[in-house]
Amino acid sequence: MSRLSPQAIAASLNEAQHEIVLYGPTSFAEADAIPEDLYDEDLTVEEGGDETFFWTATELGREVRELIEAQAPNP
Repeated sequence: MSRLSPQAIAASLNEAQHEIVLYGPTSFAEADAIPEDLYDEDLTVEEGGDETFFWTATELGREVRELIEAQAPNP
């Protein structure tokens, strides 16, 4: 199965998805709202056992983010 190009992914996103891709998901709901493979999920466990999930952009995610940033109007 061929993966979509970063250009095709960026063009398919709505404004809310643009924001999530630009700043990274902060919850599972946000991560689920954008296409797969843009961010990898990771987990840290604190000494007290508290778990913190975070998302790191993949190469594809960085490419899509750069395209969105390039399309953003300059103030």
